[in-house]
Order: sequence, then structure tokens, then C-alpha cells
Amino acid sequence: MRRILYLIYVRLLTTNVRVRQWLFALALGRRRADLAGADLSYLVLSGTDLRGANLQAANLRRADLRDVNLQGADLSEADLTGALVSEAQLAQAGSLTRTTLPDGTIHV
Repeated sequence: MRRILYLIYVRLLTTNVRVRQWLFALALGRRRADLAGADLSYLVLSGTDLRGANLQAANLRRADLRDVNLQGADLSEADLTGALVSEAQLAQAGSLTRTTLPDGTIHV
């Protein structure tokens, strides 16, 4: 019985992530530059072009941002706790004002 409940739980979590990734792709296509306040946590965004995007106060906790183009992106007050992102990517961002960095520190 526990095993069945566990499998159902895992299936629901997987479905949730897939639906959120699909919704993100849809939103990105329609609202390319404005993702302010969006919940993008736990999504695999690797390879996405977010150049110049407005990601103010976006929730990017534990998101996979490897190979994402963040050039000129506004990450003010965004939460990147545990996100997979390099320092080089963050250096290209337009703004990191009060952004929570992957290690939990807040950029001043």
C-alpha cells in the first residue's frame, strides 16, 4: 500500500513539473520580456534565451539555468537559492539588486 501511494505521489510531482514547464514555454512565447513575479522554481530552463527579460521578483529556486542567456536580464529581487547558474551568467545580467544568489546571500 505504501509503495502504491509513493508511486502515485511521484507521478503527481512529475506531472506537476511537466505541466509547469509547458506553461513556462507558452508564457515565454507570448510574454517574452515580462516574467516578473513568475514562479519558475525547479524548472529545467537550460538553453533558453532570456536575454533582456524582466525577471524581477521571480522565483527561480533550484531552477536549472545552465546555458541560459541572461544578458541584460533584470533579476532584481529574484530568488536564485540553489539554482544552477554560473557567475559568468550572473555577471551578464542587467540588474541583480537585492537578488538572493544560489548560495543564499543577497546581492547588494
